[in-house]
Amino acid sequence: MTAWALVISKDFPDHWDLAQKDGFWDTRPRTKIEPADDISFWMAGTGLIGCARATSATFELTSSHPPAHWHDVATGGYRWRFTLESQSSAPVRQPRWKEMAAATGITVPASNGRIEVKDPKGRAYLRGLFEKEPDFDQAFSDGLAAYAPGDDLRKRAQRDIAVRQGQGQFRNSLIDSYDSTCAVTGSTVLAVLEAAHIDRYYGVHTNHVTNGLLLRADIHTLFDLQRITIDQDVRIRVGPDLIHTEYGSHEGKPLRLPENPSHHPDRDALRRHWESCDWANISQSS
Repeated sequence: MTAWALVISKDFPDHWDLAQKDGFWDTRPRTKIEPADDISFWMAGTGLIGCARATSATFELTSSHPPAHWHDVATGGYRWRFTLESQSSAPVRQPRWKEMAAATGITVPASNGRIEVKDPKGRAYLRGLFEKEPDFDQAFSDGLAAYAPGDDLRKRAQRDIAVRQGQGQFRNSLIDSYDSTCAVTGSTVLAVLEAAHIDRYYGVHTNHVTNGLLLRADIHTLFDLQRITIDQDVRIRVGPDLIHTEYGSHEGKPLRLPENPSHHPDRDALRRHWESCDWANISQSS
């Protein structure tokens, strides 16, 4: 068992997110990854964004294998694949490449793309940079055990809502840009409006107004689940499983945009979200 640092181009910020859903990673040249190898993913210009454990050795792709959902899958020249199981998308801290290289024995620049880390101390260092994903069942039971009659659960609920809404400068910026109005429904009930990322959250630098939409809580959830998206004409598209529900009334309507053009959502980010929705790509080609 060994460890790897795989570098992702900043042009493909959705690759890690989609790989977690697909359960595999594609490469151009063959990388000698084996089952149980640890893989840390480093995005150029950002830093660590996730870690996974390989569940297969690298194998050559054939026409019988399902394609990746990456938008460059047809032009990227990917010939090899290994399956993986995501371990975490939450680095405890963000080291510089120079620091990480020194701690792991890496002697090549990040531009090499795929770097093997054989030193046991280096592997332990990489594992230590990520925290485990929370055990929600345990967290729930802990929460029940912690409750005692007389506790003011209203304050706890308010804290939970604040976290879910994305309180802070990012949400406030979106509220200002979208005039306190949901970009999809037109709702102006501030208590249910949330700051939604278009490209997934990679750190505070992704909390930019052009990478966000102000959405009602239920729309935010459906957007994150890729059951609602925005097409190339900046119109709202609703998944086929929702088209005959109350959400179907939003199908084809223009997205409400900020008055300031410089605050409009990034078109490339919207395209990546659109392309990550299988049903949207099918409906476009039909």
